Amino acid sequence: MNNKLIIGLMCSAAMFSGCDYFKNKKDQVSETEAPKAQAVTDFSCTAPANVEQLQDYLKEEYLKDLDQRLRHSNYEADQALLDKIRKNIKFELGHISTKTENPEQAKTLDCSSLITAILPNGLQKRAENAFADAPCEECEGEESDKSTLQDYYSSAFPSLTLKNDRLNGIEFVYHIEKSDKDEISLTIENHDVVSQAAHLTELAVQYASYMKANEQNKEYSKQYDEQNVAETALAQKALDVRQKEIDGEQKAAVEQLNMTWDRFSPEQKTSLQQDQSDWFEKRDVDCKVLSQKSVHQLDEKDLETYQKKSEYWNDAMYAQNQAIQYSKCFIQKTKERTVYLNNVFN
Repeated sequence: MNNKLIIGLMCSAAMFSGCDYFKNKKDQVSETEAPKAQAVTDFSCTAPANVEQLQDYLKEEYLKDLDQRLRHSNYEADQALLDKIRKNIKFELGHISTKTENPEQAKTLDCSSLITAILPNGLQKRAENAFADAPCEECEGEESDKSTLQDYYSSAFPSLTLKNDRLNGIEFVYHIEKSDKDEISLTIENHDVVSQAAHLTELAVQYASYMKANEQNKEYSKQYDEQNVAETALAQKALDVRQKEIDGEQKAAVEQLNMTWDRFSPEQKTSLQQDQSDWFEKRDVDCKVLSQKSVHQLDEKDLETYQKKSEYWNDAMYAQNQAIQYSKCFIQKTKERTVYLNNVFN
């Protein structure tokens, strides 16, 4: 109930929209590209030149992923911090092993290693704070979501470990191939450490933007609450005005029916008593049934003025509307009975 106004308020900011982010949902990973082959000089999984080339390649992929994330985001990045992170983040490979049996006779070497993104000091803490404070489009309240960045990685990326500004991953795979002409190339498989290092950076550099968006959303929420209170009060006032009118009309209709009934002689009243009793029962049953029709089932042209504020009604106000509609039916049928009895008398 009462969703129209808050949707308009909460989603109307031009620069910062609190309705566009997520909390505790799967990371938006960029489209996976096919592994790319690069020329290398050594037919070896552990050759220092190959390892250095791999580490440089991982940073290049990280920069491309980060750039894509920031271009597609609705939040501003802290450019000074972004430049600092870009310059200082590093990727390292360790515990490299050659999985291929008899590598001296093979044309392809299957290589495996551990991979670590070494983050600038403080990036992890800032990313954790940003994750906790990221504007949330689906949360029902500020305390509704207590998940942390560590919870997120435990659930979505259990193979990754984030600790002390180091994002560690297992089973980074790459392949070194030798052609018939002894040309050597390197093929690299994608790894979550790269994309999640970009994710951490995105969180960190957009943290200030998240906080600004949250402040704006608080202001929108305050405006909504104030307007909702005013609109609800107006809706109640309209109900009460209609209630007062209908009570007066009902009292007058009953008095008119009684006056008409009193015109009959005792013999006539006795003759009409059963018919009158049956009519009373039918009137009450019919009006109870008709009053149960929801205001939302009525066409706009059939709505009474006070019913046009029904989006602000609570349960008590819906019940009050039902009572008014019962009385409205009661009055109409009572007037019709009065006309009938007058015709009988004449």
